[in-house]
Amino acid sequence: MAHVATITIDHTKVPGDLTDYVGLIVPDGSAGYSALYALCLEGGGDIRLFKSDDTTEIAREIVTFSVSSETGEIHYRYAGTLSSSVDTDIHVYADGSSSDYGVTATYGRNAVWVDYRGVWHMQADGTDSTGNLNNTDVGLTYAAAQIGDGAVYNASGDRITTTTGTSPANVYNFQSWFKTVSTNQQPIFTYTNAGGDTTSGYQISLVVNSSGNISATAGPTTSGTYRDGAWYKVDFTGDGSGNGKLYVDGALNVSGGAHNPGSTTLYPMVGRNAGAVKRSFGGTLDEVRWRLGDNLSADWIETEYNNQNSYSTFYSVAAVGGGSTPAQASRRGAVMMM
Repeated sequence: MAHVATITIDHTKVPGDLTDYVGLIVPDGSAGYSALYALCLEGGGDIRLFKSDDTTEIAREIVTFSVSSETGEIHYRYAGTLSSSVDTDIHVYADGSSSDYGVTATYGRNAVWVDYRGVWHMQADGTDSTGNLNNTDVGLTYAAAQIGDGAVYNASGDRITTTTGTSPANVYNFQSWFKTVSTNQQPIFTYTNAGGDTTSGYQISLVVNSSGNISATAGPTTSGTYRDGAWYKVDFTGDGSGNGKLYVDGALNVSGGAHNPGSTTLYPMVGRNAGAVKRSFGGTLDEVRWRLGDNLSADWIETEYNNQNSYSTFYSVAAVGGGSTPAQASRRGAVMMM
């Protein structure tokens, strides 16, 4: 395989050292990707990521990748320490022939999300990238969003449901990008008592409420309002001792009490609540994540926002020689003309 690009993460965008950080790379039309596009297969299955020693491979998920349009979405798990004091290099390799990893392979999709219970990228359907959940999306359409595409909720029945239950830990994280102008209550994420579009009451829910604040069941409510049609990132953490924190755009907004889900088998529902009066989100959701067993730190949440909000300032990319022979460049030109 050829080393075709180097991604350099700006350490000033990482406020504290992080362990096993899950990051985002968004290939675009910038010159740094020229050698990658010249060599790589359409779909990006032959892309491999390594640490700067060129030996330690990094698990990655190729959500989308197009040579012809020079676009993509790649998530990776940087096992070990991501430094806040020195820049970190990730080496991108490709060979134009290798098949993609299987989702359960050592460096395949599921390995990126080993610490998560559910991850929804919202690319054309409601697939969960952890491999844990059996999801169904109802009524949703998909359009350009914060990261690639997002799920557009247009009607009261729109939702992503699952028939896979879990007994969640009381320590948990909910994360999502959202955009709305609706004045109704807008559910982002809900635990329910049964699978599908249940009529049972919910155990815990993260919503944009009718006042435009973000709130959680038996938890804190933000001081700001967020229904102006702009994109916002929300992170909610519960620590298992009745303490919750709500972050907006990478910064702590408010702390307060938080409901503990308990040991009951519960089912996640994205963009929909339960109970006698059902509501769906009115707007667009993107990159919804559910993590159990630990709380993401303030440093992690700020770093992740920096990465996802402005990837082009979070890292720089430089092309590396070796991937752009005349034959490969010619092949790329043929692909571009399709």
